[in-house]
Amino acid sequence: MSADWNGIILDSQTPKEAWVEIFSALQVLSMSSSSPVALHDATVIADRLLTEAAWGLWEAFPAHAEKTSGCLKGWAASGSGKAVLILDALSLRELPILIGAAEARGIQPAQVKVTGSECPSTTDHFAKSLGSSSRSALTNDGKPGTFALFGGNCYTDVVSLPFEDCAVPPSPNLLFWHSWLDDLIHLQQKLPDQIASIATSTLQSDGFWNFINRLRQGRDLVITSDHGYAVSKRFSSEVEDPDAIEILRKTFGASRNKAVSEPWQKRFMPPIVMTHNNQHVVMGQRKWKVQGGFPHVCHGGMSLLEVAVPYMEFSAL
Repeated sequence: MSADWNGIILDSQTPKEAWVEIFSALQVLSMSSSSPVALHDATVIADRLLTEAAWGLWEAFPAHAEKTSGCLKGWAASGSGKAVLILDALSLRELPILIGAAEARGIQPAQVKVTGSECPSTTDHFAKSLGSSSRSALTNDGKPGTFALFGGNCYTDVVSLPFEDCAVPPSPNLLFWHSWLDDLIHLQQKLPDQIASIATSTLQSDGFWNFINRLRQGRDLVITSDHGYAVSKRFSSEVEDPDAIEILRKTFGASRNKAVSEPWQKRFMPPIVMTHNNQHVVMGQRKWKVQGGFPHVCHGGMSLLEVAVPYMEFSAL
């Protein structure tokens, strides 16, 4: 697996063109990946180029990369009979698993592409991009009047049940936000290889695909995610400057983003942090020594496998 990252990142005419090409290359790489480790390794050069030479592209990401939230808003605005399934924390590692499992059941996606998270790459910021204060606010059809999809004319729910136990109401428009994978990462604190094994088994299961087909009864379906995740154990860069480490520990602890309490000290070159949405956000595959160790799996920062997610459309049954 390889991509011309130098040409894509350093030679593109505009930030928008660069992000189109980056997402296209990531889709090709994820579909041809032999393992989650191989996919991570294929992104190391790109992440280093972005953070060490072309950090302006990260700063341009919020305005110029195609966002999942924008795609969903446009798609949901064109007619009725549609369902959205947000699989929280689904990353490009899981894209070939989903496509393979669909094809094994004779299901061909109508569209597959890569889209971007919000900045920072967190659940709450994605929920806010859809007009909700948080993910939990959508539970049991509790969506606010500001909800941006379907003009509010839809049923919403947030669930963590086994997929085969998820009831699908008869509403013509649906949004289900399923926290299964995010729960593995945050609540059960699984190691990366355990997450990969469980994700593969779950996404290939009859229970998952029976749920998908219930969503597709009379509805076109989009499966996507709010953000991906990073495996910090395999990060290519460890911050070693003592001053930088001290500032990062004080600002972030062992996190990838934090709410702004004071302006970031722009004294490091290349920059380590960008600020957006009133959040300081770490750019690239960077970690630093902290008490207790950096979490093996994390998100909230700006690295390619945190911000790039699958976006798959399936036709109605």
